[in-house]
Amino acid sequence: MIDLWSVPTANGQKVHIVLEEAGLAWRATMVDLTNGEHQTPEFLALNPFGKAPVMRDSEGPGGRPLVLAETLAIAWYAAEKGANGLISDDPAARAEQMMWAAAISSSVAMPFAMQFFATHLAPKPDPWLIETMTSGARRSLGVFEALLAEQAWVCGPTFSVVDCLLFPVVATSAKRLDGWLDGYPSLRRWHDEVARRPAVQRGMAVGTD
Repeated sequence: MIDLWSVPTANGQKVHIVLEEAGLAWRATMVDLTNGEHQTPEFLALNPFGKAPVMRDSEGPGGRPLVLAETLAIAWYAAEKGANGLISDDPAARAEQMMWAAAISSSVAMPFAMQFFATHLAPKPDPWLIETMTSGARRSLGVFEALLAEQAWVCGPTFSVVDCLLFPVVATSAKRLDGWLDGYPSLRRWHDEVARRPAVQRGMAVGTD
């Protein structure tokens, strides 16, 4: 059984979706960030950075327990353990999947996170920062718009772990942008198709009650 300490944000949703698509047995404990549950000694013992999600697999490799932090690491591990096609067996395709997965976790996540900070958390609005991070977020969407205009899924003809990781960015983070997916027809087509998947629906529902 996999235990997941998570949050109902894009990062948590990424892992929820992968776990569901991988068909693994798991249970979630939601972490209340507003009450500082991510800074308790118990949580810091799992992840000293005090960030969610964190996973503990009681039946890890070799039957030994395994604790993992960082969204990409958890998602990749779950996709590999599920062994149901979310990660390619072809070395070149696998490397490309890792490249896009890493890009979503860094190049894409950064402007969206900073855009949220600038528009919702900063004590004083900074027009330059808001415009810079909003433009960066839109450029990220534009990269995937161009990619999905040429193919069904982010990494080609097959749904993969990369689509799982991108979906919450589009469905959750990007909704903060004015107009959401206006001007991104291929991304909207892809979003709607992913949103119809039962495993994605289950993953997105975790922590919403």
